[in-house]
Amino acid sequence: MASVKQEYISLPLRLKTSDGVIGRLQNIYFISSCVITTVAKYYWYGPVVKAWDLRFHVITNILHRYLSESLPHDTPNKLSEKIDFAYIADYIDMNNLPARPLSPSIGHNEEYDIIVDAELCTAYELPQYGISGDKLNAMADDDRISAQKGQPRTISCQVVVGSQVSLCNSCKVPAGMHKQPKLMVPEPLYPDERIFFHFHGGAYCVGERSLTHIYVYAHTSSVSGLRVFSPNYRLAPRSCFPSQLHDCFLSYMDILRRGFKPENIILSGDSAGGALAVALLIILRDMHLPRPAGVVLISPWVDSTCSGASWATKMSLDYLPSFPLEDPFHPTRMFYAAGRRFSQEMLEELRCPLVSPIFGDLSNMPPMLIQMGRNELLHDDISEFAEKTKLHAENVVKLEAYDNMPHAFVLLDFTDAAQQAFASVNNFAREVFDGEKRMYN
Repeated sequence: MASVKQEYISLPLRLKTSDGVIGRLQNIYFISSCVITTVAKYYWYGPVVKAWDLRFHVITNILHRYLSESLPHDTPNKLSEKIDFAYIADYIDMNNLPARPLSPSIGHNEEYDIIVDAELCTAYELPQYGISGDKLNAMADDDRISAQKGQPRTISCQVVVGSQVSLCNSCKVPAGMHKQPKLMVPEPLYPDERIFFHFHGGAYCVGERSLTHIYVYAHTSSVSGLRVFSPNYRLAPRSCFPSQLHDCFLSYMDILRRGFKPENIILSGDSAGGALAVALLIILRDMHLPRPAGVVLISPWVDSTCSGASWATKMSLDYLPSFPLEDPFHPTRMFYAAGRRFSQEMLEELRCPLVSPIFGDLSNMPPMLIQMGRNELLHDDISEFAEKTKLHAENVVKLEAYDNMPHAFVLLDFTDAAQQAFASVNNFAREVFDGEKRMYN
């Protein structure tokens, strides 16, 4: 019997759907109208927050408009199954900022491939996490079978060195000022090399190879003198949960296999990447696997149900828009199960600690630095997560709230708050590494 072809609904999309001239003009109009409106409101009504200058307003308003209007968020929940999310994934990819290499004055970045061989695909011993644990094991099995057939999957990973770093004793100029191949190898440059291992944010849908994120890595590297590694995990809605977490787990295990010692690694993540970092820590703890020396979380999206009151009270202060979970284009929906209707059953699944770490056992975590903006929608979720972690903490848990700042404010690296946050990350890393035995066993 011939299979029935899936019929999809037509959606009103505001950004380009092809790379032609018309599509580019659509995006130019979209952005320019936002800039003109923002400038007019700024000079007519004044800044929304006194500490924000015009540049800050323009950038955050473009982000807000892109996130709130690029997809039709008024689409009913009942139409979820009739949306072509493969097409939506292409549309999102097409309208992302193009990836570019860092300029030499900022740093240098290169990619390498992680080969997902059978040895890397260990089984997940996580029966306590029900459906989520089962999904992870199914992915591990698929990767293992592919590897055994001689068709292993690969995961690309960024390695970034800031322009102020010189790890090569024979180098007479900073590493980022020229291409120094030795500094970009994905193995330790010396036996006890310390690194940051970072999971990027982007609501699980964007952020891969983002120049904005790579700038953050370069600044972190320059301030700390350490290299930064960051895997390009699969993105939603093309790949749903637990693809991202599985890729992050494999990437971390690969970095250990390459010779980096867990006591020399600071795990970090921003936004969705922060949630992935905590979920990874939970897996490593529960499976008795080597854990990193410390963790840095920047505006971590630890509750995918978005239950905190600040999702309503901070709406006028953050560039992030707030949508109901009934919206098929809510980032949570596209990440967890694109095309599946929202229901009470799904809500319960979203409360799994591997999806929303705030609902899990947060005991026995490594030393932790959490940074957030006081103006961000995730404020209350992050505050509650920090309190729960402190309640069961055996190590240092520090929460920093930056005045007047929105979500993942370090991406706005020109702000004083971002520079203070980078310096604080460096101080935290030094405390973790220099006082390692005292802080973490």
